Amino acid sequence: MNTGIPLEVMYGEGRVALVPAACSTLTAAGHTVYLETGAGLGSGYSDQDYLDAGVEIVNDKEALFEAADLIVKVKQPLEEGLRYLQKKHCVFSFLHLAPQPVLTRQLCDIGLTAIAFEAVSDESGARPLLAPMSKIAGRLAVIGGAGYLFQHKGGKGILLGGIDTTDRGKVVILGAGIAGEHAVAAAASLGANVTVFDLDADRLQRLVLSHKNCTGLLSTTQAVTDEISDADLVVSAVMVAGRRAPTVIRQSMIDAMAPGGVIVDIAIDQGGSVENIKPTSYEQPVYRYKDVLLQAVPNMPGAVPRTASQALSSAVLPYVREILENGVENSRLQAATVVQNGDVVDPVLRDELGL
Repeated sequence: MNTGIPLEVMYGEGRVALVPAACSTLTAAGHTVYLETGAGLGSGYSDQDYLDAGVEIVNDKEALFEAADLIVKVKQPLEEGLRYLQKKHCVFSFLHLAPQPVLTRQLCDIGLTAIAFEAVSDESGARPLLAPMSKIAGRLAVIGGAGYLFQHKGGKGILLGGIDTTDRGKVVILGAGIAGEHAVAAAASLGANVTVFDLDADRLQRLVLSHKNCTGLLSTTQAVTDEISDADLVVSAVMVAGRRAPTVIRQSMIDAMAPGGVIVDIAIDQGGSVENIKPTSYEQPVYRYKDVLLQAVPNMPGAVPRTASQALSSAVLPYVREILENGVENSRLQAATVVQNGDVVDPVLRDELGL
């Protein structure tokens, strides 16, 4: 199988799925890798960097897809890219198909095979390809959200950490998974008062013991409602692998927040965990609802493409090698295959789509 790395076309997306060092490993093992010209520029890698790694540069997107069998990319195919995909292709990328029935149907109609980064799990049940992006998204949610609390951006006009003679800002984080854990770390390091919700008492205890100014609460609707009401920044990091994100923040909760508060929904890739939230982009990251600013950028780690690409590439490389050397059906990636030869084969996705 030949590997193709196309240029990402989602707005604000500068990541590349495989950096030159990873490609060098593949080419040294005798595999052919094609790169669409400019695909690495957003992450700081030139075409020459890839040429030095033994990669063949292709100037035309159609030619890239024609030459490659395995398409390794960061984000799911967008409408303008679907026409290049063929039945022969195996797409290996973040897909998040549960809230995207139209895209799922389009991939099935092409007849291809698709493996979702977010569905790959290891022997312990961890998600090694999702984890590095979740870590980055958790930290960015706090860093970016703190900036929107500035008055000139429509926020309350507060500094989250405050200083010696002022109140600390209050951050509420829903979900103590990897994204939530890193959001807690970022908020605590800024000096904010942090309240984190989860259903797992052990996770909460670990976070409370690890960070100053951190309170852990078991998640109930009433407790979340009470804590959000006077929060400055709310980060929702509640996600269930392979399924639509559950709604954990209702409009009534937002209505009760003070003007200038900020909500960041990390789960927007999976449909969002804030009621009726709309996806945003880095062109227009936030919008206002009832004097509260909401951010829901689907490709949050795209804001730091150099860091994100290096982290993602390191995690992806072993699985790319496994596909190339063993094929999809004979690899541990069979469990992460969501569409195979035009059929939805993932039982969780079938259930989500009502198939």
